[in-house]
Amino acid sequence: MKNTIQALKNRIDALETELTAMRRTLGATMEKKDPKAWDRLHIIGKEIARDWKLKKPSWQVVSESRR
Repeated sequence: MKNTIQALKNRIDALETELTAMRRTLGATMEKKDPKAWDRLHIIGKEIARDWKLKKPSWQVVSESRR
């Protein structure tokens, strides 16, 4: 459970980094917390979950890929 939580925190950090890079590329101003961005990430997460083809949950795939 602890590894799962840490993996999710790491993924969130990676998404925040990617979002920052996208903003810089597009010339957007920096914001610490952007509710619209989080709403968009939530929508993307739902799309990924809907289209998930593997029998394993995503956290398990991430966990196994780190070994």
